[in-house]
Amino acid sequence: MSSSPYSDVEFKRGVVHFFIGKATSALLAVGILFWLVRLLTVDEYGAYVTLQAGVGLGLAIMSFGLPWAAARYVPEFRLYADGKQLARLVWQIIALTSLFSVSGALLLYVAVPWLLAFLNLSQQTDVARLYLLVFVLEGLRLNIQDCILDPLLQQGRSQISLVARNLTLLLFLSAVLATQGAVHLHHVVLAEMAGSFMSVVLSLHGAVRYLRAHRNLNGKSDWQPPNWSEMWLTARHMYLSYLVTLIYGPWVFVFLTQRFLGLEATALFGFLTNLYAQVYRYLPATLLFSLIRPKLVASYIGEGGMAQLTRNANLVGKISLFILMPLLVCVWLTGSELVNLLSGGKFTHAGYYLGFMLLGLIPLSQRQTLETVVVASGHGHLCFRCSVLGILVLPFAYWLFESGQGLWSPILAMIATQTIFNVTLIVAMGVSTSYRPDAVGLFKLVTAALVGFVLSILSKMAWTDSFQLHVSDLVELLENIQVFATELMVQQSSVPVHGWLDLLSTTALASSLYLLASCLFRPFRVDERMRLSRLLFNTSECKAVKSTVNAGAKN
Repeated sequence: MSSSPYSDVEFKRGVVHFFIGKATSALLAVGILFWLVRLLTVDEYGAYVTLQAGVGLGLAIMSFGLPWAAARYVPEFRLYADGKQLARLVWQIIALTSLFSVSGALLLYVAVPWLLAFLNLSQQTDVARLYLLVFVLEGLRLNIQDCILDPLLQQGRSQISLVARNLTLLLFLSAVLATQGAVHLHHVVLAEMAGSFMSVVLSLHGAVRYLRAHRNLNGKSDWQPPNWSEMWLTARHMYLSYLVTLIYGPWVFVFLTQRFLGLEATALFGFLTNLYAQVYRYLPATLLFSLIRPKLVASYIGEGGMAQLTRNANLVGKISLFILMPLLVCVWLTGSELVNLLSGGKFTHAGYYLGFMLLGLIPLSQRQTLETVVVASGHGHLCFRCSVLGILVLPFAYWLFESGQGLWSPILAMIATQTIFNVTLIVAMGVSTSYRPDAVGLFKLVTAALVGFVLSILSKMAWTDSFQLHVSDLVELLENIQVFATELMVQQSSVPVHGWLDLLSTTALASSLYLLASCLFRPFRVDERMRLSRLLFNTSECKAVKSTVNAGAKN
């Protein structure tokens, strides 16, 4: 058995610890999201979404590419450095994180009045300045987890701190509601401060315990640690790419929505964006990214090289899309009622907004994996060049806002940015490296989703006796895909979803039909199915078959 800290055994242990903590934190996070939209007024929720966007944007700018430098070099230090060298790197990262977070908060403190005046939120100046404390604490928490604990496969400690943050926030809000009878925006800010502080303490404690446990680590004698100039050079391209991406990222579209459409539209767009973020956050490639990224980097640094990196990256991408597709089908079938139920009746008739927004997750679900392949193979500059093209979306978004397209303006712009980046990056990687995406497998997954969607609509119409087309009509419609799609959506609206029970039954039907279509199309190759079986079940049969396949490949 391999003694590597990034072996399959360690990876599987990390997955187990990660899922235990993530399941708990996910329930708390989703509960907080749906509770806050009910507790706050529409205007307060719109202001809260804007503050969240500001903190997210500010932290991204003040990261200076440190997470990517850590993702590339912390695994290398863990594999080849001794205990003192590893500890020195960790404390340097913590010091830089603290400096960046505090500096960013001081700059924002000065700029807050001007920024809020631009967004027509001058009345929230005091709350916004208080929220800067959350900015500092969240900067420390996120960077300790992303730059230290996650690259060291310490997902258990990372998830404990995240659960503590969400639980503290939830308890704080519950205490306020019990004592004062209502929750307002400044209460939410204080609750986030308490939760973030608790999380920072636990994250630091986890990092210190890990360093103490590995203080006697023996390094590789012929290995020379890279200096910071070399590490920053690796992170520079990703950071520049990230800065360009921020110009047309979701946070910026929140600000534009607030500027052009007002607080009420911002509240709806913010709620939909939070739902979008929750779905994205729990896709496998994102959910397990803290585990997958060091594993992908280690597979390239090791003996596997680009071939192994390509196999691993394509498998991760297809797993994410495999999970995403049934969610898309369900949202398209139940969108308006789903948003209505989740928001407590505050937002109605927003199903198509959410459905189109989630289409942007198709390219986004592949983005982090593609970026990891680029950085690991030493072609990080490609991300910057491809991200620059996304700026072309801004004039398009501005035209949509000015022409009165409402919330369709940011939604269509978000889809366009993700598509442009992925397509151009894949083309550039095809020219510069031997990486090739599994286009056939991805196409099969999308096709399975379309088949599941159509069969779900037809099944519901047949069940409710609302099917108004004869066989001859279907044959005629199939000859014109555009007319058929339009008629299908009209037929779908004749069988709306009402209540949680109907929503759950529709979800079960759509998921089952999608899985059936996936079984028929077989998007995963034989060797990929064996790898998944070995990871999930660790069966000796899968190991034997894999050995046979590998032997055949060598011959």
